[in-house]
Amino acid sequence: MKFEFLADKFRELEETSSRLQMTDILSDLFSESGEGEISKIIYLIQGQVAPPFKEMDIGLGEKFVQRAIATATGYPLSKIEECFQKEGDLGSVAFDLVSERMQTTLTKKRMDVDEVHGGLLKIAEESGSGSETRKIRVLAKLLNNSSPEEAKYIVRIPLDKLRLGIGDPTIMDSLSVMSAGDKSLRSKLERGYNLCSDLGKVAEVFIKDGIEAVEKIEIELFHPIRPALPERVKSAEEIMDKQSSTAVEAKYDGFRLECHKKGDEVKMFSRRLDDMTRMFPEVVEAFKEIDADELIVDAEALSYDEEIEEFRPFQETMRRRRKYDIEKMSKKYPLTLFVFDLMYLDGEDYTNKKYRERRKKLEELFEDKGTLQRSEMKITSTAEEIDKLFNEYVSRGLEGIIAKDLEAPYEAGSRGFQWIKLKRSYKGELDDTIDLVIIGYYRGRGSRTQFGFGGILGAVYDEDEDKFKSVTRVGSGFTEEQMEKLGKLLKEKLIEKKHARVDSEIEPDHWVEPKHVVTVNADEITRSPKHTCGKDEEGVGYALRFPRMEGWIREDKKPEDATTVKEIIKIYSMQGKDDSSDPSNFKGEPLNQT
Repeated sequence: MKFEFLADKFRELEETSSRLQMTDILSDLFSESGEGEISKIIYLIQGQVAPPFKEMDIGLGEKFVQRAIATATGYPLSKIEECFQKEGDLGSVAFDLVSERMQTTLTKKRMDVDEVHGGLLKIAEESGSGSETRKIRVLAKLLNNSSPEEAKYIVRIPLDKLRLGIGDPTIMDSLSVMSAGDKSLRSKLERGYNLCSDLGKVAEVFIKDGIEAVEKIEIELFHPIRPALPERVKSAEEIMDKQSSTAVEAKYDGFRLECHKKGDEVKMFSRRLDDMTRMFPEVVEAFKEIDADELIVDAEALSYDEEIEEFRPFQETMRRRRKYDIEKMSKKYPLTLFVFDLMYLDGEDYTNKKYRERRKKLEELFEDKGTLQRSEMKITSTAEEIDKLFNEYVSRGLEGIIAKDLEAPYEAGSRGFQWIKLKRSYKGELDDTIDLVIIGYYRGRGSRTQFGFGGILGAVYDEDEDKFKSVTRVGSGFTEEQMEKLGKLLKEKLIEKKHARVDSEIEPDHWVEPKHVVTVNADEITRSPKHTCGKDEEGVGYALRFPRMEGWIREDKKPEDATTVKEIIKIYSMQGKDDSSDPSNFKGEPLNQT
């Protein structure tokens, strides 16, 4: 496939906000893709050159991209900088200047997708002395062979600003439509994706051998499995109603890690599927000693003082994500890895086995002390026993409990009642925190003018529409340091108009790309005519009342890992009241900037 065809499809996707139209455009695109090609197309749509766990970062700073444009077009760097100040988008700058390029080359040729992907892959692979110059040279060569439309998208990919509004669910829907004419194959494609976390691979298998081959995709070491997720309830009695037999585990407020081992090779992946191995050297060394040749487990890492049995705050654990002084940080903030589920052992897939079988084998592999420990777990038979355990864990500084159905398999990538979480709450707060995607922000006023930041517009994820729906404005709970940092961070994510994957009738002072997840708490959830989260036929949605920031950016979560619309509606119903018939009950979410 010629890259100009793909660039034309990118333009069509950028010009529509209709998910139905996006599905049709992608379906047409995929039908034109050949074997060995569709995976590269999907990676490029995702703004990458490989699945995220491969750590192939093609990111280039704006200054480097400007130099590549200057090299390819013959214009001075000052001209590029001037155009960028005016346009605000280097993709548009590349389009304009390639259209009027001063230099031409006799070797210019029409590029195919393989060539563009290969060039971007080479940029990602470059490292060491002189690598920046070599990266600029490769990007300039691609631009030198580009049409204006091709140049626009080639520039945006390494800047992580493709802005197509495409999420993984839409890609899977499109693959299904391409083959079956409808979305009927989506669940089978998703099952394969949940086991390998590589949508490019799933598409290649699908194109080559059909949906039957996708159903046979198996777990592969060092290809992370998408994590299982719990449902919420508000009482122990509800847990007993939802599960046939229950085991109660402590819920740790740490950093979720999926740990893979093959011989002496160990890798650890975050919930976002990022390779975190180098961040946790002491955990890696301890994991090598486990008596298993091949192993995959689900676990939570957190700072824990074994002598006084004290769990430290989540923010302290997150400091271990620093890229520098890792050895120093490991001594200052030692971690304990609490292993809570088994997914794979010595060639055998354990995700299809019952929890009681997985737990039994887990207890044979891990002890209840040291750097690696199995999670605390007790089998219960009554709501009273669950409440007793819940109170015990909360009194020790833990978040609450996870109740697991002893007869249920490990549901990779799914949220269901096979796992149920029950978390502590405080007077005047919801029973659980809410993870929001930042979709916009407000300028600072009054005492916040100096920070250029006054609050955020937050959204939750709509799984059915693959969009982010507004649910609240947040203006409380920020420290001055956080306001200063957020002002700078969000300024780098500014976009001229509302993102294609965002559904909001409220207009913030500035729109931003939906990239960052933050955690908030609130007094309650109310019905709202202002927000699009769960909006019904009468135009009434849901909102958070008196929301406030907790902690900092959740670097361990992708935007799609945010709280969902269905969860907001679930939490609302758990409040035990219904004011849905009277939108005037909406009290709004004050944006306190004083």
